[in-house]
Amino acid sequence: MEKTIKQLSLVWALMAPISQTFGSISTDTLQQKDQYMEIVAKKAIHNPERGYHLEANYFAHNLYNPFHKIAYPEGWIDEQILRYGRPDDQISVLQLYFYLTDYVGGDITKEGLDKMQFIFDEVEKKGFKVVLRFAYDVDYGSTKANFNDVFKHINQLEPLIKKNIGLIDIWQIGFVGAWGEGHSSPMSSDDYNKAKMVRRILDIFKDRQTTIRYPNQKTRLKLESTYLNRIGYNNDYFTASEHPKAPDNDYTFGSNAYEQVKRESPDVQVMGEIPYAEATEWGLHSLISVTNSLKALKEHHYSLFDITQNNELNISNWKKTALTPDMLRSMGILFDPSYFKENKDTVARSAYDFIRDHLGYRLYIDRANTTVQRHNKGLTVDIVVKNVGFSAIHNPRPVYLIIFDKDNKIVGRKKLTVDPRHWQPYGSNGKEDVALFHHIQTEIIMPNIKHGAVGLWLPDPEKELASKAAYDIQFANDDMRIITDHPGYGRINIIADF
Repeated sequence: MEKTIKQLSLVWALMAPISQTFGSISTDTLQQKDQYMEIVAKKAIHNPERGYHLEANYFAHNLYNPFHKIAYPEGWIDEQILRYGRPDDQISVLQLYFYLTDYVGGDITKEGLDKMQFIFDEVEKKGFKVVLRFAYDVDYGSTKANFNDVFKHINQLEPLIKKNIGLIDIWQIGFVGAWGEGHSSPMSSDDYNKAKMVRRILDIFKDRQTTIRYPNQKTRLKLESTYLNRIGYNNDYFTASEHPKAPDNDYTFGSNAYEQVKRESPDVQVMGEIPYAEATEWGLHSLISVTNSLKALKEHHYSLFDITQNNELNISNWKKTALTPDMLRSMGILFDPSYFKENKDTVARSAYDFIRDHLGYRLYIDRANTTVQRHNKGLTVDIVVKNVGFSAIHNPRPVYLIIFDKDNKIVGRKKLTVDPRHWQPYGSNGKEDVALFHHIQTEIIMPNIKHGAVGLWLPDPEKELASKAAYDIQFANDDMRIITDHPGYGRINIIADF
């Protein structure tokens, strides 16, 4: 995929949308409805490891961006949010490319390692996490990198990865070919060393996941299932199957690649980006169907999506396209009815906001089915969680039950034997628009207090991040009370009073 941005000679206003259908609603229908609907903005929640993401590219030796011709700090996170998104989008993920171009044939210098650590430190200051990719080639065949370089450099990078593992949402396979996408290199056809490389990455990146560019690349890897089950997908050519170059580049509807990702995606990370809005062979200079986009995002359980590419065309179109509960029901898209409520009125939301808020997980407490009961000196709880996002949580995350007294002082804490990575949005029974109920059932011995509150705390598993609110998970209930003023804790979700 081409990484340069060319000046366009097209007039966007004259371009007609592609009228492919998903269910009974076409892109044209959605846009016609938009003319008669007022879109009401929805406030976003800052949650880690999900949602829209930004992108930064640097040579590791000098922190220079080879595509935009600028050096850090130009083009850093705050500038990108203003350029591509909105401050209230609550973006929390940065796709971070480190190009090891200068180190082909040699070692990564201490200066290079220090510069990469500096960027990680700056990421943490912003409350972000990264999707990390290492590469050598900034264009087709721009270096002579080989697997001797790859394995030597992975050994050097291991301490950096382990030190910053809490800041890394995904460590993508990378290294091979242009932009680390796995193609256009003599290494591309060396399946033995590619499997060895993936095994090494996942051994360092314990209990977490990587992603690969093409499903058939994964199929060719001779790896044990314990490794294959931790390999997801980065679709770097998301076109809703509508571009002439989509076959074998996008995961097109009805293809083996599409079915493979659909089958595996409940349990692995999937992320995507639209090609640049360029009037070129590989650029995407027309509108793609919003409904087909939603179909792919849902069926492939996307967690993350880039908004720095095609921002002026298709991402902008998402902001103008209205969605309502009836539309989503007709498409079989899962959502919570409260998402479309403002002052008890049902309103339309933009496709941009809806996609932003439903990439990855979106957790609610089902209050109607949640119970908290006192007995003797104990408390019995049955907390019901539902996830209406496109995907589940994919990285390790502890869950704590927190007990408060009437003055909001913490008087009890219990680490629960529950793994939130199992909180899938829907089951495999065909009812994809019906949320599963996930029960958290436990008892806790309590001090002799008559009144208080029960909370859930979902911190980052890494000690350095566990007390920072930006890295805790917040539930999406509009009436959720969040406590943030306890030292050692970030955000605690208040589930019920007793």
